[in-house]
Amino acid sequence: MKLAVIGDIHSNHMALKRCIEHAFSQNAEEFIFLGDYISDCPYPHKTMQIIYEMKDKYHCSFIRGNREDYMLHHRENPNERWTYSSASGNLLYTYENLTKEDLDFYESLDIKGIYRKEGYPPFRYCHGSLTSSKELLLPDNENLESIMENLDVDLLISGHAHIQESRTYGNKKLIHPGSVGVPWYYNGKAQYMILHGEKSGWNEEFFQLDYDVETVKKEYETSGLNEKAPYWAKLTKHVLDTGDDHMSPCLELAMKLCKEKEGSVTWPDIPEKYWEIAVKQYGIL
Repeated sequence: MKLAVIGDIHSNHMALKRCIEHAFSQNAEEFIFLGDYISDCPYPHKTMQIIYEMKDKYHCSFIRGNREDYMLHHRENPNERWTYSSASGNLLYTYENLTKEDLDFYESLDIKGIYRKEGYPPFRYCHGSLTSSKELLLPDNENLESIMENLDVDLLISGHAHIQESRTYGNKKLIHPGSVGVPWYYNGKAQYMILHGEKSGWNEEFFQLDYDVETVKKEYETSGLNEKAPYWAKLTKHVLDTGDDHMSPCLELAMKLCKEKEGSVTWPDIPEKYWEIAVKQYGIL
């Protein structure tokens, strides 16, 4: 049994297509998608077209991520102050390019799942954690050891972290399969994982793949996303080029600078001049 595990696509349809093609070349029999299908890269509808095609034609399991949760929250709270800016422009752009079908699909999904198949041990999978799409299951999470100790299966697969790694906690294993669309490390290569199943358990195989990143970068211009979320777009394209992520640190620095100069700061009201300083300090411009 070979299961392809794909997560954190972030609207990068070119990377998604590459990973799916590669998974088929490796004779993957089923697919598990871990959420964060959209946002950060342009043209989310192109990614969703691939997702729906996979859903209709192949054996796939889907859960939702925190980015889908953001979109659903915005649908329920349309007066939420998203604006075209580096802070929230990417989210607003994504939301305005989704359909009712997309949002209804996200709403139908859970944030976790369990895989069961006769002859193979069951395992659980989630985007963040089993209780939150935003929780990171990394070593600095003080709850992680307790989460793994209380796990009722021997394997947990989690997305959201944008890294590829496997850690053991006693006789249990936690695996992060990496990010397809905004991958950290490996010079920005698209990442996914195949699980090889036997009666005794599951073994992971990580892949890092080259893909047509230049087309994705050009789409920031043709889609208007460069103008609608200027510095966030620069930071995202930097990750695509290098695998080096400075997105959260730049946001934190921009907010800190704004508070120092203006006396207070509330997301998403962060003037672009503070984004520019933050991005320059991290050497992105």
